[in-house]
Amino acid sequence: MSWVKIVSGFSLTLALASCATPAPPAAAPSGQLAAPGSSPEADHRTAARARLRAVIRDQSFLELMSKSVRATTITEPFSGRMIIVYMVDDQGAARGAQEADLAEAGVTRESLRAVVEWNLAILLPHPVSCTSHALGEPAHHDYYESSRLLLDKQWADLAAVGKVVVAAPSNDILFVACNPTPEILNKLTVLVQNSYPRTPRPVSPSLLTWSKEGWREWNAP
Repeated sequence: MSWVKIVSGFSLTLALASCATPAPPAAAPSGQLAAPGSSPEADHRTAARARLRAVIRDQSFLELMSKSVRATTITEPFSGRMIIVYMVDDQGAARGAQEADLAEAGVTRESLRAVVEWNLAILLPHPVSCTSHALGEPAHHDYYESSRLLLDKQWADLAAVGKVVVAAPSNDILFVACNPTPEILNKLTVLVQNSYPRTPRPVSPSLLTWSKEGWREWNAP
């Protein structure tokens, strides 16, 4: 059963995310933009940085990789069973990012997260918004939809006006609820329980809420 049918079955009204274009970031990560008249080497590094991405996956995703690929792909914990998998996206052909890719891009391991957030903010230009006491879902089912969870500033801005609870059962679905009622939370839980086992790229069966420390699993009071 598709998630659309599940939603209609519960007679939910999904509020689509706002399509307002955000203001550009104040500054790119160090070295993200090549200066006018830069050398071919600098242009190559800039292009290599622009291909860096990240996806969020359940830790079981690593088991699908061969031992050699798993050993060289750059990953880090995210929240609960979720991990961040850094990728190189070359015109839609994505693979795990390795140390050699960082060297080619002139990016340190410490600055990788900031570079990836910059790239994702450009790739996903429409920030999430939602209506209080309603359940929303971004309109565009993009391969990197769940990677929005890495855009900390957007979530901090949204949470400044109330509690935010989200669910990302798969890479291309992100449910968002602002100031949710217990009824909305129950329906969201059922939606995730029905869609998570069926997705080819699972992310998490849990509900998450934003806090000052970042994302944490939502525990019903």
